[in-house]
Amino acid sequence: MDDEPTLGTLEWCKLTGISCLVVGKIDSDAHQFVTRLGQIVKKMPWIVQDLLKIHAIDLIVDSTMDAIRAGSKKLAKKMTKTTSFRVNLNRRDTDLDRKELLHEVAIQFPGKVDLEDYEFVVAVEMLGPVTGLALLREEEIVTLRRL
Repeated sequence: MDDEPTLGTLEWCKLTGISCLVVGKIDSDAHQFVTRLGQIVKKMPWIVQDLLKIHAIDLIVDSTMDAIRAGSKKLAKKMTKTTSFRVNLNRRDTDLDRKELLHEVAIQFPGKVDLEDYEFVVAVEMLGPVTGLALLREEEIVTLRRL
C-alpha cells in the first residue's frame, strides 16, 4: 500500500453526545476519503473494527424546516431531472415530523424518487440543533456489517 494515495489527515474528531455517533473533519475531499476508505476496508476489514457506517456530509444547517429546505435546494443543483434518488433520514433529538421532513427534502430535487434502483442517496442526519446534508453515490457510503 506504500504507493497508494493517502486518505488525508483527520483535523478533529469528537463525540456528539448521541450514543455511538462520532463526527470528524478531514483536510481532503470527504467524498473521495470515504470512497478510498471503502476500498481499503474491502481488502483489510480488520482496520476499522469499531465503526459501522461512514459517509461524507456536504452541508451543515440548522435543524429547522426552512434551513433544511434551503440546504436541500442547494444540493439539488448537482442533480438532473433524469436522476433517481432516495432520501435517508436519521432524526436524533428533534421533534420535526418525519413524513413532513422527507417530503420537504424530496420535492427540492429534480429527479425521481426510487427506493430500490437509485443513483444517489440524499442523506439527512439530524443531530439536535444541527443537520448534516449530503448527496452521495452508493460507493460513498461505507457500511460494515457485523454478524
